[in-house]
Amino acid sequence: MGCLTSRLWRRSADRLEDSVLMSDDGCLTAGNRMHTAVALCNFPPHRSDVHGLCLGDKLNIISEDDDMLRVISTSTGTEFFIPHTYISKVRNRWLFEGITRRNAEQLLMLPQNYSGCFLIRDSQSCPGSYSLSVRQDRDHVHNVKHYRINQLDNNWFYIHYNRTFSTLTQLVDYYSRPFNGTYCQLTEPCLLHDSNTTVAHIPSPIAFQRSNLNWKDVSRSMIQRQLKGTDQERLFSEGLRECMNSYFYITEESSCED
Repeated sequence: MGCLTSRLWRRSADRLEDSVLMSDDGCLTAGNRMHTAVALCNFPPHRSDVHGLCLGDKLNIISEDDDMLRVISTSTGTEFFIPHTYISKVRNRWLFEGITRRNAEQLLMLPQNYSGCFLIRDSQSCPGSYSLSVRQDRDHVHNVKHYRINQLDNNWFYIHYNRTFSTLTQLVDYYSRPFNGTYCQLTEPCLLHDSNTTVAHIPSPIAFQRSNLNWKDVSRSMIQRQLKGTDQERLFSEGLRECMNSYFYITEESSCED
């Protein structure tokens, strides 16, 4: 597979340490030291074996200079010298530097990700701003939605104008809450490929309640009373009553045939 390189937007040290990711107490969290990265394509470009890197591989940065990075794959433990444009630095697990809209879609559509997995990236259409990319799976259709993160004059952030946040961390926390009242529901930061994320997300099993009804004790008259709604306590569900109604109608009609 070829490599989709992206323009690397090199932020200044001041921007990297500003209040964008500050927690409420004004301290940067431990994940903001930029020691993590992700491969944006196969490296070397025409290899995809155990000795190379693949799209979505999680990397730890060992050292870097102006053009090259020394990284180690968290899956294989193999070290690489790789150009800056082949990787994206990841902060706070969800802020991906220097990636395009296309890169975001490729990463979020990897098998280990599922509906609600997300990342925040630099906006291509509005330089200096951010975009939120979220995977949304509905009716066996998998796609990625993109939302502009706007910024007020006081540097607060918002997606919907009626809800603003002083930091991106606060924005992510709010939209990660269950039933936040919007269609932008975040579940987990974009999952990268390493030894801890090789198994795809498996939905929780659906629980069914076992019925206490003993069908051997049920008479035709009891069923008919249930269908007519004469009993206070209904033993059958609405769907089952409809099926029984149809069955009795057919059997009664058939008994009249000559």
